[in-house]
Order: sequence, then structure tokens, then C-alpha cells
Amino acid sequence: MRWQSVAVYVVLVSAWAAFGVWQYRSCVRERQLIEETLHQQSHSVMAALVGGMQSHRRLGRFLELQLQGMLEELVKSADVIAVAVLGASDRPILGAGSVERLELRAPLSPGERWTAAGFQLVESFVLQPPEAGAELGGGRGGGGGRGYGGRWRADAVEEDSVFAGGGQFRVALLLDRTQADQLNRRSAWSHAFVTAAGGLVLLCLALVWRAGVRMLDAQGRARLLEVEARHLRELSQAAAGLAHETRNPLGLIRGWTQRLLEDESHDPQREQHVRAVIEECDRVAARINQFLAFARPCDPVIGPVDPRQIVAELAMILQPDLDDKRLELRIDAAPDVTQLQADRELLRQALFNLIQNAVAFAPEGGTITISVVAEPGGQCRLDVADHGPGVAPQSVPLLFTPYFTTRPTGTGLGLAIIRRIASAHGWEAVYRPGADGGAVFSLQGIHV
Repeated sequence: MRWQSVAVYVVLVSAWAAFGVWQYRSCVRERQLIEETLHQQSHSVMAALVGGMQSHRRLGRFLELQLQGMLEELVKSADVIAVAVLGASDRPILGAGSVERLELRAPLSPGERWTAAGFQLVESFVLQPPEAGAELGGGRGGGGGRGYGGRWRADAVEEDSVFAGGGQFRVALLLDRTQADQLNRRSAWSHAFVTAAGGLVLLCLALVWRAGVRMLDAQGRARLLEVEARHLRELSQAAAGLAHETRNPLGLIRGWTQRLLEDESHDPQREQHVRAVIEECDRVAARINQFLAFARPCDPVIGPVDPRQIVAELAMILQPDLDDKRLELRIDAAPDVTQLQADRELLRQALFNLIQNAVAFAPEGGTITISVVAEPGGQCRLDVADHGPGVAPQSVPLLFTPYFTTRPTGTGLGLAIIRRIASAHGWEAVYRPGADGGAVFSLQGIHV
């Protein structure tokens, strides 16, 4: 079962890892698409800009004015941060927007790059100088071609313009990456959330599977315990029936033996044998009674019980035993504890067994103290303390097991009956050594 659990957990963790890898790859693909969109946008703008400059046939001041206006209109777009036209020395000739955010470190080579400011694209282009033959206009026509051609050449080339002789130039374009970064972050958070949600679902599946396994295991154990409980009930009933069947002829044997003792014949040896038989009959009968008390089901009927009244009744019953050893029975009850919630007869039987044990082990002239101690949570504890020899440490774990006794004349069922009564009430029967020696047996967890 343990290896099956480990295998299931390994499969679930592997599934979550595979799901996480899939989400990571999806996030990478989305990032590439977002960056590709910005890449295509930059190339489209660059192609339009370079195409517009190369389409001009007038390379003088007119081109500069037209180009500057076009650049200024271009940077009005929210996506364009800066644009500049650079000459052969890689120094800006024309520019618009935040030109200082362009990275124009020499040598500047065409290409694209991601910078802290945005996405920068640099591209080279060539402007062809005017053709030499353009100075002549068409000769035919009413207006005279020669005069028209001369005017065109004068307007087309202006020597003081940087574009007058044509040549190679570069354009640097910087696009804003803020929106792309926001989309990337949103995509990363979305995939991380989906991965975490998937892990949470798998965790819930693992917990459900574990709960199911535990429920099946608990059901199996419950069925086994039910079978064992039924077997124990049947065994208890059979043992109780056997005890009854044994007690009946035992009573007959004791009765006839008692008649032999009352016979007028005064044979000392015969009288000794008869008394021994009667004592053994009484001892066996006591053991049978203890066994019947142990085997009897405990179904407590809970109600208010006065502990002082029960102790007074038991003191009257055990008074001969107390007098034989000159013992004093003392009760020390908390003033705020006047009643306990318990089955009166079962509590009386448990206290009787505890006091009887204390009388057996207490030294002559000593004191047996019964304490009712208030505890938090509306509970109290019943202590029965004596000043006898106490219990050996190696015997403490066996104290409440059936047929374990440290008295030669004990049956070994007294403390076992006490534990059954305590369990039926939801209490706990415990032992601890006394502070000044002796033994202290407690019933704790009693509701008041």
C-alpha cells in the first residue's frame, strides 16, 4: 500500500511538471509572437519612411523640410519614441522625439536590438544624386524645352543641403516596448496562475485519493473490529454462561460442605479439610463474580451524582476493613464541585474497587484520601491516594490489564473493571506515584 501511494504521488507530480513545462513553452511562444509583432511594426514604419525619402527627386532644402515634418508627424504616434536620420559620421542630421534615448554609439551598424528604452531598428539607405543630363528639357513644344530644363535643375539641387549630393544614410527608429512588456508580464502571470491552479487541482485529487484510501482502510478496519467485537460479545456471553453454570454446582458443593462442618462429629482433621473446601469455594465464587462484572456490558446512564454521598456509603460498607487496619477514610472535595455527571452505580463500583485496593496496600494506622479536584473546561478529577509501597515501575504498564495483580489474594480484574467503566463514560483511568510515597489512582475527564 505504501508503494502504491508513492507511485500515485510520483505520477501526480510528474503530471504537474509536464503541465508546467507545457505552460512555460506556451508562455515563450506568446512572448515570441508579441516581440515579432513589434518587430514587424518597426520594419513597416521603417520601410514607409525610407521609401518616402527615396521617392523624392528634389534633394535640397525642400527634402529636409519635408522629411523633418514627416518625422515630427511620425513621433506623434504613441508607439514611436524617437526617429533620426544619420549621415556618414553616424551623427543625427534630422530627428524628432526623444532622440537622446537612441543608442547611437559608433560604429553604428544596421540591425535591431532591445534596449531599456524600447525596440531600436537601424537601417541604411542610399539617395542617388541627380543625373547629369537632367539640365536639358524637352526641345519640342511651344514653351521651349531648354528653358524648362534649366529651372528644374536649379530647384532640384541645392549645394548647401546635406542631401544635395546624395549618398548613404542611416535611419534609427525607437519604438515603445511598454505595451509589449505589459503583454509579456500578463502572459507570464496568466500561465503561472494556470500552472498553480493545475497544481492545486492535482493536489485536491491527491487529497481526495488519499481520503478515499483512508476511508476504505477505515471501513475495512471497522468491519474487522465489528467482527472482533461480535466475537468478543459471543465469547463474553459464552463465558458468562459458563460462569453461571459453574457457580450453581459450586453453591451446591459449598452448601453440602457447610452441612458437614455443622455435623456434631469433632474430628479436627476433618473440620480443617471442610473449612479449606469452603474457603476455596468462596474464593472461586468471588473470582466468578469479578469475571461476570468484567464481562457485563457497560451502558452508563448519565445523571447528576453527589460524590460525597457515594463515599459515605462506601465508608459504611468498608468500615470493618478500615477498623481492622485502623485506617482513616478522608474526602477532600473542591467546594465548587457538588455533583458529577456519571452513572451512579458504575461510579460507585469503580470507587469501591479503588478504595478496596487502597485498604489492601495502606499501612496500619494510615490515611486514605479521596480528592475531588476541579479542572479547566468544566471537568474534574477523582483521586484515591494511599501511603502504601506504591507500584514498581516495571508493573505500571500492566496495571489495568485483566488478571494482572500484585496481591496474592487479588483476582486481577478490579483495575480492569475500573478502566472499562472509565472508557464507557469517556474518562481516563490513570496511575501516578504519590508526592509523599504510595499510589494515586485517578479518574479524570469527569464532567460536572
